Amino acid sequence: MNAPDSHTPPEVRWGYAALQAAMESVERVAPDRWFVSLRGRAAPRLLVEAVDGFLILSGGLLPGSLPSRWDLLKANASLLGFLKFASMPDGNVSLRAEIPVRAESALSRRIDQTCRAFANALSPVQAPREAPAASAEVPSPDLAKLCEEAGWQCSSRRGGRCAVPLDAHQGAHTALISERDGCAQVCTELASWDSLPGHCREGLSAFLLAANARLRLARTIVTEDEAGGAALLEVLLETPTSSAEIGCTLEALSVGAELCAPVADILQHEEAAKLFLSVRGGPRTLEKMQQTTKRKL
Repeated sequence: MNAPDSHTPPEVRWGYAALQAAMESVERVAPDRWFVSLRGRAAPRLLVEAVDGFLILSGGLLPGSLPSRWDLLKANASLLGFLKFASMPDGNVSLRAEIPVRAESALSRRIDQTCRAFANALSPVQAPREAPAASAEVPSPDLAKLCEEAGWQCSSRRGGRCAVPLDAHQGAHTALISERDGCAQVCTELASWDSLPGHCREGLSAFLLAANARLRLARTIVTEDEAGGAALLEVLLETPTSSAEIGCTLEALSVGAELCAPVADILQHEEAAKLFLSVRGGPRTLEKMQQTTKRKL
């Protein structure tokens, strides 16, 4: 198949042109789907799909080389840009990223940044989050102004952080926006705990990792310290960013919080977590699914 024709939606045309500029090779297998190879990097081919205003880049990972689901959620906080680990319906784990196609001008830059993120995701658990590649000095974004331009009310806090009430109908959720290592970090809490029983940890990790395959732009992460832990939704925007991207990010967090927070809260109860695992699958079920996949291969 050749380049998109004049009847192709603008978002798909923009995506195809940006992929052609950024990738070593682009193989079009459907009007809105491509296989791509990263330029100058020894990495497996990625699948790219244009879906609902996003370019979704994904690559499957070998089951035997992966840590636990819980550690993958902790590793999500160390990945650059839009990258995240996600559990797919067949039980396999994918490394993926969703890039919003809101403006043709920013798309090439976001694809370049995402390619760099895929290249840096070689040691998923141990690798710390790296700062974005050095470039011309970018002034710190006026986060409050960007939120207001996007139509979201922001109240400034100390340290240049903004707090934005999300548009979630179930429960009150607030996004915190701050500048960190050349990025605008936007996150909201889904659940927190002092301690978490084993079944709750398994149930929560299975749910949150599977949610990453369904959420657009946002990723679920887990953080822990001596005082306890928390499950968060996060979007990391390398600066410069725009009000359009901030608006898309806050919409994504609103949807994610409304869908994920009630379930995350329930799964902190051990009996509920056991029931969830009996239906959705704990470690043994996952192992059986992976063995089935290997036999098919």
